[in-house]
Amino acid sequence: MYEYVIIGGGVHGTCLANYLLDSGGYTHDDLRIIDPHEELLASFATKARQCGMRTLRSSFVHHIDTEPFSLETFATGHDRENELVATDDYPNRPSLELFLDHARYVIDRQNLADCHVGRAVSAITDPDSRDSLRVETDDGAFDTRRVVLALGLGPQPTYPEWTATVPDTAPLAHVWGDGFDPARATGVDGTTIVVGGGITAAQLACRFAEQTHVTLLSRHDLETALPEADPYWINWGHIETHLHTLPAGSQARHDRIRNARNDATIPPYVMDQLTNARDRGDLTIRLGEIACAHATDDGLLVRFADGASTANAQVLLATGLEPAPDHPLVSQAAETLGLERGTNGFPVLNDRTLAWRRTDGTDSRVSVVGKLAETTVGPLARNIVGARRVAERLLARCPDSRGQRRTAVEPAHPT
Repeated sequence: MYEYVIIGGGVHGTCLANYLLDSGGYTHDDLRIIDPHEELLASFATKARQCGMRTLRSSFVHHIDTEPFSLETFATGHDRENELVATDDYPNRPSLELFLDHARYVIDRQNLADCHVGRAVSAITDPDSRDSLRVETDDGAFDTRRVVLALGLGPQPTYPEWTATVPDTAPLAHVWGDGFDPARATGVDGTTIVVGGGITAAQLACRFAEQTHVTLLSRHDLETALPEADPYWINWGHIETHLHTLPAGSQARHDRIRNARNDATIPPYVMDQLTNARDRGDLTIRLGEIACAHATDDGLLVRFADGASTANAQVLLATGLEPAPDHPLVSQAAETLGLERGTNGFPVLNDRTLAWRRTDGTDSRVSVVGKLAETTVGPLARNIVGARRVAERLLARCPDSRGQRRTAVEPAHPT
């Protein structure tokens, strides 16, 4: 019997596992991280590189370790201070490779790979009583006292309706699609059209503008914002006052989170890269949508909603992911275990313990982290700092945590 089974080996799942071992008094025999990838953080690293990310949007104090200045100390000890990028009116931000190397250092230091099980989870069941759960995989089952869902932003990429008639052999790809390789996504003599208006689309456009002409197609004017939400939302007191006072599972909570997040925005340092590419003549920014696209021998013939067209094009989509509550495991767990879902299908959590509530109002042995926890953890739940905050909260609130806990304190500038 395990104490914790964490489903998902991305930033949130790995961060929580590190906290449980480092600060919660648990041992490697107490927990398992179930993720089908060969290594922890493999999916995050692949996606970050696919979209051309060079630096993180988050500051250097946001990472998977328990000590706020661990990444900075790692950079200094490896003579990589130059990878802590200075940003106006904001703390330094790490390069992607520095963040990943530090994460690997933490994983190796804690031997987290010993807890990793490379399998896919098919179901969560309650076979005997409410004292334990069973996590079923494609190769065996794991009995555990508690389950944490760390499933990421969404189950599948979202595709515009017009893509349904485009053949699979055409030069059309989604940045989050399986097997997307930006180094090989060329092969047409015309322009590359990147569809999207947020940071992912902007980074992807900048990357491809280094090798070909790019048209960045957005449905709205490009907007800039450095953080993805006001740093006040890091503070639990602020969350309790401005979010938890609204009814759990309500539309009002979703509205407050949506209004607080700077979704579909581009940080100024990426906007500067877009501007430079445009000034060089390597990039065009266009407002509108694609009405339809037809495959030809030379690429795609793309027709825009305003009647204009472009021939010999390849199209790269940065149009997001399906909603996190649409993950099949969320629906399966809710139905099998009698768990409550609120507006838009999000889990209804106990705001104090982060446990997913049953429909009878009691706490289950399932917790959620990341975007799925947004209606309790707030608009930064999906971000790296959200992973750290949830880990601290779970350790502070779980009644069966072991050993002497210590909670890391963030530096004075909480960004």
